[in-house]
Amino acid sequence: MPFNLDEFVASPSVEELDSLKKSEIVKVAKHYGIEFQLLMRKDEIKRYVLEYLVDESILPSTVLETVITVPTDNTFELKRLEMEMNKEVRLKEMEREMQKEKEEREMQMQKEREEREERERREEREERERREEKAREHEFRLKQLEARKICPQISGG
Repeated sequence: MPFNLDEFVASPSVEELDSLKKSEIVKVAKHYGIEFQLLMRKDEIKRYVLEYLVDESILPSTVLETVITVPTDNTFELKRLEMEMNKEVRLKEMEREMQKEKEEREMQMQKEREEREERERREEREERERREEKAREHEFRLKQLEARKICPQISGG
């Protein structure tokens, strides 16, 4: 059933006020000239309306005792949320730093691996060149010996 401001004003009740949407509570507050800010939560505006209705003796004061008090100062909640957000930011920064360090370690290990492989290739190449040089020297000596056998007078002997 749609909200009817005139019916509520004629017979206000806590139960009906509890069933209203924020926009409807705003209409009630404006009707009674209650000052509030639109950024306020529904429960805060409702609390202002109830206090006004009790102050004007439209509703009995006992209704305020049964209504849950809503803190109008959200400083602690905002501080808690800010701390949580800061914690999340710090955690993300730590994760990024850890990832960066991991990548740097991996790059360093890759570089060392490449240097080791290059050194091993160089040592193998040098060893192969030494063997080839020895083989050439050996081949040269064999040819010298053969040359002496074939032509002893050329060899100077």
